Amino acid sequence: MSIWRKLDTLFRASAQEPVAKLVDANGIRIFEQELRDAEQAIARSKRELACLMAEKTRLARDNEHLRATIDKREHQVTEALEKNEEELALELANLIAEDEPLLERQQQQHDKLQQQENRLRKQLRDSGRALKHFHSELRLARANRHAEQINRQLRGHARGLSSHMEDLNQSVSRIQARQAEAEDIEAALTELDREQEDETLDSKLKAAGISNGKSSGEQVLARIRSRSSADRSK
Repeated sequence: MSIWRKLDTLFRASAQEPVAKLVDANGIRIFEQELRDAEQAIARSKRELACLMAEKTRLARDNEHLRATIDKREHQVTEALEKNEEELALELANLIAEDEPLLERQQQQHDKLQQQENRLRKQLRDSGRALKHFHSELRLARANRHAEQINRQLRGHARGLSSHMEDLNQSVSRIQARQAEAEDIEAALTELDREQEDETLDSKLKAAGISNGKSSGEQVLARIRSRSSADRSK
């Protein structure tokens, strides 16, 4: 069973590969959307904080009014006692006894709201700083992506330019080879023309009985015999 569990694990891992590749290929787009989601969450948190602060303000106002009412009734109790109005003083004291617990509970609620406000304010400040940092990271990521695109384009242009240069070198080499071949052919034709002209001139001189200044074999042999005879006669 162990091998089947391993195969199942392999299949599940393989199924995740296209998803991982898709996420990696769209990392910046995902990051941008996550930033927008975070900004919306911060906006909602600010709205909640504003509502909390408004509730705290209303509660503080109620507490202030209730505290003022208790103070006023305490003064009234004092005046009633001074006038020996025991029953009225007791009635006022009962009202104070009802209001004081209510004031205490409302003050506790106000304190809780203040604590929540402090926490939420801190979270918003921290989130705001983090959001600025992430926006900077996004700008950097975009710049890096742009630089990568430019580098790929430059590499492509460089390869294309290198190919163009190679084509130009090949064309120049072919042109030079053709020119050299044409020059060789022209030189050979010139030589052939010159030889033909020399042969024509020799024929004309010979026909006219004029020496062309060239030594024939018979002339060379006669010269050597003449020199040998002169040497023997000495």
